[in-house]
Amino acid sequence: MIYHIPNILSMLRIVLAPVFFFMLISGNKNFILISCLIYLVAAITDYFDGWLARRLKAISVLGNFLDPLADKVLTSAALIAFVMLKIIPLWMVIIILIRDFGTTFLRIYADNQNIPMRTSKSAKIKTFLQMLFIAIILMIIFLFHLDIGISSELYKDLIYNDFIYYGMMMLVVYTVWTLFEYLIHNNIIKLWK
Repeated sequence: MIYHIPNILSMLRIVLAPVFFFMLISGNKNFILISCLIYLVAAITDYFDGWLARRLKAISVLGNFLDPLADKVLTSAALIAFVMLKIIPLWMVIIILIRDFGTTFLRIYADNQNIPMRTSKSAKIKTFLQMLFIAIILMIIFLFHLDIGISSELYKDLIYNDFIYYGMMMLVVYTVWTLFEYLIHNNIIKLWK
């Protein structure tokens, strides 16, 4: 049973993602605060599921599929919520979603063809950067809704600014780069031979 814990943590991240999403966009101050904490818990499980899998020698095909899928579901929920809150533009998120879920479908197809697919180091960095970017925005949202004296004007200056826009732009460019690297690294041409 203990060997299933890493996969349970990955599945927990998938289950928490829609809860986080709906609470964040609810407009209810308490739900928004809770949503930020849910994201924190979910992001922490990302570290622990991999660590436990290695520690328990419980690395599995299911785990290798579930872990990156759970990351994509969680980050996608956050980015779509940010679009709905008008923090980042939709077109940027669409590019990231196409890349992230496109590689997931490629991995499924490759598995069906018995062709191993490897995740590159830059793809892992991409996931970390996405989660960090999301965490920065959520920290600003969390502090504002705590009512600790951050005015609406300051909040708007912090959340709707060029730093957020260009930070997201750099994230999109890096995400696209990781797609090309992924395709080259895994010699995707062989999938269609």
